[in-house]
Amino acid sequence: MGVVAGALALAGAALVGTAVAGAGDDGDAADPVTAVPAAPAAPAAPAAPDAPAAAPSGTAATAPSAAPSAPARARGAAPPAVAALPRSRPARVVVPALGLDTRDLVDLGLGRDGAMDVPQGPAPVGWYDRSPTPGEAGPSVLAAHLVWNGEPGAFARLATLRRGQEVRVEREDGSTAVFAVTRVAQYGKEGFPSAQVYGNTPGPELRLITCAGAYDEGAARYLDNVVVFARMTGRA
Repeated sequence: MGVVAGALALAGAALVGTAVAGAGDDGDAADPVTAVPAAPAAPAAPAAPDAPAAAPSGTAATAPSAAPSAPARARGAAPPAVAALPRSRPARVVVPALGLDTRDLVDLGLGRDGAMDVPQGPAPVGWYDRSPTPGEAGPSVLAAHLVWNGEPGAFARLATLRRGQEVRVEREDGSTAVFAVTRVAQYGKEGFPSAQVYGNTPGPELRLITCAGAYDEGAARYLDNVVVFARMTGRA
């Protein structure tokens, strides 16, 4: 993840540095990432990790303050487009538009400092284990580095995704949750909108996060995060 201030400081912080520490700490827009200013109630909200003292890495994101629990549908909210799947950990992530097809998945928990852990290296994609698994109701969170010690991370081109493009997550139970991008946004780590990114959703959704923006040499981290929002459209 070269990958919350309320809780997933993922974005606000630093998958970038630490989180993203390996990533170069380095986001409903259908077009290029726009600077836009919680899985169901999540477990203890992680604080945003900081990038390592070395070369920029990147995926810092702000983690949710609490782990998601079964989301309650808001009054008058439209029912989910597709039925949620039972819990099953992610085993493979495929994003055709990025040329990404990986089985290098790792779990991301919370460190002693309350910040979300980050992948150790440019290639792994991390699943925040306090969020729903992909396909369950609520927003499942995947993070990866933008850059890791000068090497492009798994989410190096995440900001180029556009509305409607597909993300497929194969699960350990053999099923595949299929998602379509609904928007791409870029947020500053300071003031990261945790509720908007990690808040409860009536149906299965996905959040892909990495670092973005200018790199702060002094703090050894990127100042922004890119978040891709996607909604489940079916299963395979």
